[in-house]
Amino acid sequence: MEKDLFEKKEAQMVSKHNILENYLEPWIIIFSSARQKWAKKLYYVDAFAGTGRFATGEEGSPVIGARLLRHYWKPQIYYCCICIEKESKRVKELESELNQFRDKVDIKIYPGEFDDKTDEVINEIGNHPAFFLIDPEGFSGMSFLSIEKILELPHKEVLINFQYNAVQRWLKAKKVEKTITDLFGTDKWIEIPRKGLQKSEKERALIELYKSQLRAKEYYVWYFRNKIPAKNRTFYYLVYATRNLTGFKIMKGVIFKEESRRYFEPNLFEEVDFTEFQNELLRKYKGTKVLYKEVLAYVLQETNYLAGDLDLVIKNVRIKKEYNPKERNNFWLVFPMSYGALATRKLHIREGDITSLAPKIASRRPRISYNEEGLVKQVADGSIIKRFDKTPYPVKPTDVVCPHFLELKWAYGCPFNCSWCYLKGTFRFRPEGIKPAYKPTEKVKLHTAAFLQEVETPEILNTGEIADSLMKENGDSPFSKFIIPIFETQNMHKVLFVTKSSNIKNFLEMPSHRQVIMSFSLNAFPVAERWEKRAPSVKRRIEAAGKVANAGYEVRIRIDPMIPVENWKEYYIQLIDEIFLRLVPERITLGSLRGLQSTINGTDDTSWVKYLKESSNWGRKIDFTTRYRIYETIIGYLNDKYDYPHIALCKETKAMWEKLEMDWTQIRCNCVW
Repeated sequence: MEKDLFEKKEAQMVSKHNILENYLEPWIIIFSSARQKWAKKLYYVDAFAGTGRFATGEEGSPVIGARLLRHYWKPQIYYCCICIEKESKRVKELESELNQFRDKVDIKIYPGEFDDKTDEVINEIGNHPAFFLIDPEGFSGMSFLSIEKILELPHKEVLINFQYNAVQRWLKAKKVEKTITDLFGTDKWIEIPRKGLQKSEKERALIELYKSQLRAKEYYVWYFRNKIPAKNRTFYYLVYATRNLTGFKIMKGVIFKEESRRYFEPNLFEEVDFTEFQNELLRKYKGTKVLYKEVLAYVLQETNYLAGDLDLVIKNVRIKKEYNPKERNNFWLVFPMSYGALATRKLHIREGDITSLAPKIASRRPRISYNEEGLVKQVADGSIIKRFDKTPYPVKPTDVVCPHFLELKWAYGCPFNCSWCYLKGTFRFRPEGIKPAYKPTEKVKLHTAAFLQEVETPEILNTGEIADSLMKENGDSPFSKFIIPIFETQNMHKVLFVTKSSNIKNFLEMPSHRQVIMSFSLNAFPVAERWEKRAPSVKRRIEAAGKVANAGYEVRIRIDPMIPVENWKEYYIQLIDEIFLRLVPERITLGSLRGLQSTINGTDDTSWVKYLKESSNWGRKIDFTTRYRIYETIIGYLNDKYDYPHIALCKETKAMWEKLEMDWTQIRCNCVW
């Protein structure tokens, strides 16, 4: 085990040591400053020190700490590096490695286990500033009680290697309750394995419990998830805790910087839009006078923003500063009572501006927010990836059933201008209407990469909810060639293309498309000719669907919105036959005509509105009896002629699902697994 651990500095160790060094350096500089006249002694403590150096020559954490103490040495301050190591062979190697620093740094090595030596080390340090790296190979010997003893003393900070995988192994063992309870400082962990959570949800629950235990003691806490990016598998978490707000501010920036370096491509910047952040602050502190430190503590602990982001908002929004006579560096912020005009004001940082703000916001790792069920709610501001959750859980018979799926909002608009298109209502205040517009590819790539690397619950990301997914395929930079290779780097999540287009040339040239789902929206021939005038003919769409199916793509079909035109039965049965001549879809989702009032108000052609007779919580619909006859006919035909069972309904009422004797709670429709 010893040989393997110190044979080579792996990527996860590089990240750990980068965070240690990039934080320890300013920490030493600040406490060595002439302004800090009270700090006469400064300690770095390596609680599971190891040998000090890897077999390949790279520095271990004890050498990093001792080197920095020596580099920033000042004669008026006593610098001490304390190392704790229980294995005698490692102790000898460690002493040899650290001898070079003894001219200016007092090196003290405590043979033994961290838990056993905690009181002795605390007595040595007293109330002087100390930074503890607690980096075990498992999690034995680092009880919560020991960490609590350290942190309850003034000027103490810890960086803890929380070995999640070791905890996982122990959870499967028997008679280990006391060991795990000692680690967490509570027995609340016992309930987590009993909840039947998925692996990723259980992992999040355990690390959040550990974080909450530290937060309950009034420490500032943040953590870094150290993982294998390609497999999205966690090595461990680095958990930082302190009572020092300045240290917390610095460490959060250090962690963001390392996340960017480790998990995202260099020179890839997120186009940062602070509008929602600014409005969140205004909502929270409306009409109040509050100390800057209090606002800063909230921002650093409860949001994914940094201190520099807060300062930008204060600078650009009408939030007054009033200086505190007792603390000139801790001023008051005065928030306005009314901010209606501010709520829509854009504080927008363009990519070209980022260089002046780096490294505070450059290459920012987008934060992923989760809902109460542990599913992704959105990535960062939700402008690229966000869960569609506009349909509430169906309770009344007239409530529509629509599972909450994830949107990948790479663009908006559509060139086909179908008469009933709901985008006419969605974009009714936009001067360009539904004319296609595209979001910055750098931001789409950044948010998508963050999602694919972090999220462990399989998801489908729908690219066609507010745009036709294939509307950019004729240009110089087709969306398919941009997004599919990103998804092909992993094997958990899939990208869904929803389209009325027949332009599938780029898809047929893709070397790999395991993580791609194609969904073609079709309608009866005369219906499409009447109300989908700019879209390719239904025949061409079916031909395109057949070609990508033959190329090995997973293909879904949406027949939506079905309309009870004269001879509708003949037309829709004809459509089914045409489909099955070319392919057998992975699933078929049926939907009938519906219209939100905003859609009706936004369209020029309202000839279809005459078919809408009743209301639901998702706009007006064809009357129930007619809809039932349409669904029953098409479902029956699919079953009888093609023995085809993979059928679902789109935005249809709970009452209709039940009337058709279909289980809406087990829905497998177009946009989900």
